[in-house]
Amino acid sequence: MLINEIQLTNIGPYRGINTFDLRPDGDKNVVLVGGENGAGKTTLLNAIKLGLFGSYGFGFKSDNSEYFKRVQGFLNKDAKKIGENNYRIQLNISLVDNFEKVNYTLYRHWKYSNNKLKELFEIVANGKHFSEYDIELFQSKMKEIMPPHLLDLCLFDGEEISRIVNEDLLSDYLKNLSRVVFNLDLFETMENDLENYSSQNFDVNKMASLEKELFTLNTEEKDLKSKISTIQKNIDNLLNKKQEYVDDYQRVKNDFEKNGGLVKDKRDEILTQIHNIESKRKQNIEIVKEFVSNTLPFYLAKELLLETRDQIKEEEQFQLYKQMDQKLTDQNLVNILSSIPGQFEPDSSIALKEQLLQLMKPKTDTIQIHGASFSESSLIENMVLTISSNMNLRNLNTIEENKSLLQELYELRQRLKANDSTNEFSDMIRDMEKNQEAIQQIDEEMKAHQKDLSSLKDKLIQTMSAIEKIQNTLKDQDKTKSSFLESQKIIALSRRFREIQLRKKLQQVQIEASTMIKKIFRKQNYVSYININYETYEVFLFDSQKEEIEKTTLSAGEKEILLISLIWAIFKCSGRKVPFIFDTLLGRLDKTHKAAVLTEFIPNCGRQAIILSTDSEIDEHHYKILAGYISKEYMLDFNVETQQTRILNQYFSFNKMELSL
Repeated sequence: MLINEIQLTNIGPYRGINTFDLRPDGDKNVVLVGGENGAGKTTLLNAIKLGLFGSYGFGFKSDNSEYFKRVQGFLNKDAKKIGENNYRIQLNISLVDNFEKVNYTLYRHWKYSNNKLKELFEIVANGKHFSEYDIELFQSKMKEIMPPHLLDLCLFDGEEISRIVNEDLLSDYLKNLSRVVFNLDLFETMENDLENYSSQNFDVNKMASLEKELFTLNTEEKDLKSKISTIQKNIDNLLNKKQEYVDDYQRVKNDFEKNGGLVKDKRDEILTQIHNIESKRKQNIEIVKEFVSNTLPFYLAKELLLETRDQIKEEEQFQLYKQMDQKLTDQNLVNILSSIPGQFEPDSSIALKEQLLQLMKPKTDTIQIHGASFSESSLIENMVLTISSNMNLRNLNTIEENKSLLQELYELRQRLKANDSTNEFSDMIRDMEKNQEAIQQIDEEMKAHQKDLSSLKDKLIQTMSAIEKIQNTLKDQDKTKSSFLESQKIIALSRRFREIQLRKKLQQVQIEASTMIKKIFRKQNYVSYININYETYEVFLFDSQKEEIEKTTLSAGEKEILLISLIWAIFKCSGRKVPFIFDTLLGRLDKTHKAAVLTEFIPNCGRQAIILSTDSEIDEHHYKILAGYISKEYMLDFNVETQQTRILNQYFSFNKMELSL
């Protein structure tokens, strides 16, 4: 579609008849319209939409009172004051119909009758006035060829693009754009209509059990996909919030460091040191307490302990002596000697016993005092070994270590107190702690969402598997002629087609957008390749080394170039011939990027490009760059006193200076 001409009669600030010739001229595809803010550029855009679609263009299904309120706001104030009953938008457009180019002239009039606004719509094509029936057919055709939302997508509004970039709405925008431009929304509408038909025109109670189950599973599949999409959006939103908190935390942390405060990590390190020292001192105190309670008394009575050990040893030796004396009876000794080869004297056994007992006999007379068991004797021996070691010195060192740790603890607490007592630092610390708490809370929420998402995806896989199984069963039962099943087959086929078509188109878009962005970006070969996830529409950038480039590292102008490159690529790959309208597109771009957009992007963006600009956006320098592509140029001259806009057949005044030279 081409917009050849628009004529405004008493519309907005345009008093009387005002005409814009918007026809391209050969390779010159640009119509340049200059004007200061408030001169009438937005009115021109709205007039195009209003002239084409009327109430439908504003989302109304009929010419209701709300629509006429909107229209009254477009009518020229002076004309209304004097009662001039002539308000009109006349559009001349070109469409291809049955491989033939046809020019249509659309007349949309408004007149007051009995203080009520009435609208009249006429169409003329090839000298023929359309009947009401023909007008209805034409409007239906326009809704298919160029629906209002598609026209909105052809409008590159600098402010809207900035909003999309700033609010990170790129994925949602590309999803909506792709659905409309690639006609995928038509298939979605068909699927919804078939589902509505299935739910409204079938008595579920009369359906076969498998069909009932299939109906339920299809409903469940749709609900699961909706829930998955919602949770995924929540996760994305949480990621964005988390990044905001991380950025804020880093900002406060940097300010904290610059102003001489303890770095948060350093403060946490000091708190950890304090905790470790307190734990160490507590352990040392327990060791000393253990020593004082269990070992120190024996150190104090060391001599008595040694005497006790010696006494117990002598008692044990005496006990051994007595036991041997009891065991070495005369008969036992005779038996022992008899078992040894050789001859022994009769008194040999007595002599042997005396000698053996002499070996075991204590050196001194021993009085039985303790009568200690083996375990008690072992305890005494272990205690002697303990006090013979350097345990007392180790405990003295432990006490000295605790004194040193106490001093270190005091110094650390003083540093922390001095830092935290400063109000500014205290506020910064609280801010950092709040950010950390928020980040932790977001992580917990994301963890819960991820768990729910995983569960829903598992359920979706099970549901889709069950659907496939039932469909196969129904085929085997020769029930494929069921209208319900046929509708389900069409829905499944449509979804599969949309998926394949979308993948194919997005692959083409990736290639075209990558090529365009390389031409426009000031940083040569900075972005080597663009990848678009066909499910989430998430855009990923890669450099020549196939390393991912974070989109957050791009400047605002570079993000804008990325977006317009993607939009241009989508329209190019769709094959749609549509006019592009640029409203203050270049405001956020630097000089180099402006020049690249004007030389590489605008001339290749389609058969017709209408640029609405201020003198600061396209100045004399950039006007000269664009001049070779301009077919028509206008300037909107708004008179503050009369509140009216004149159309001048030239751009801003520097154009006159250039021509005079």
